Amino acid sequence: MSGLAVVSMGAQAGDDSSSGRIAASNWTVAETLVALGVEPYAVSDIPNYDEWVKAPAIPESTLDMGLRNEPNLELLAQNPPDLLMTSALFSRDNARLERLMPVKVIDNFYTDQPYYEATLAMTREVASLTGRQPQAEALIAETNQVLEQAAHDLEDAATPLYIVQFSDAQHVRVFGQGNMIGTLFSRTALTNAWTGPTNAWGYASIPIDRLAEHPEARIVIIKPYPRGVGDELDNNQIWQHLPAVREGRVSYIDPVWPYGGLISLQRLARSLVAVSTPSPAATEGRP
Repeated sequence: MSGLAVVSMGAQAGDDSSSGRIAASNWTVAETLVALGVEPYAVSDIPNYDEWVKAPAIPESTLDMGLRNEPNLELLAQNPPDLLMTSALFSRDNARLERLMPVKVIDNFYTDQPYYEATLAMTREVASLTGRQPQAEALIAETNQVLEQAAHDLEDAATPLYIVQFSDAQHVRVFGQGNMIGTLFSRTALTNAWTGPTNAWGYASIPIDRLAEHPEARIVIIKPYPRGVGDELDNNQIWQHLPAVREGRVSYIDPVWPYGGLISLQRLARSLVAVSTPSPAATEGRP
């Protein structure tokens, strides 16, 4: 634990240099570090972070340390960070990594807490390790304000929603309880059209024809599409004949990480307000 103490000792608000060199293989932790004003030393798979998480942006000076589940050990060994923050999902190489640097598993999943409470705890843990406690409390207060505003803006929402991400042209991940999206359904008047079982991440993988089970529902798609899926859907008769597609009740929102931290939660809340209020024309139609 001595390495962890070095990271947090002497950290002062607004002073990046005092936080030590912190690497993150977990995108949610990377997002949280940036949100707290810490410039990560290294982050895993930055190009895909930019595509799937999008914001907050990773600083240009941050090193890309390879895949989330297979960090570049050679790169890290050349100039090891003071601390690597990772997830239980990517813990396979922890024994080897711990020979190079202190490693800390930090998660907002794989806990016995609901998503929102676990994400608050994760945010405070990252803040404690980096001396950013005031910034964390400000971020939490801001997030609560965003959620309260979303609840107000959505108080008349009546039409049920499927919220999905495409995995290929025939299947989607449809989101239910136990994640960021479930938090928003529980804190607003929005109704989730999906009431079936979900996995540990709060989604179910289903064929797209199951989106017709509630024909009155709207479909909200979280971008991006996997490569080629958008073009395939143009000629996909199952998709084209879904009631929501035929009747123009499909909306698209910008990429946001559904398993992410408080900034992702804020962005998703604002996006759902934008596509659920009376004039969502700017976000409807093909992306």
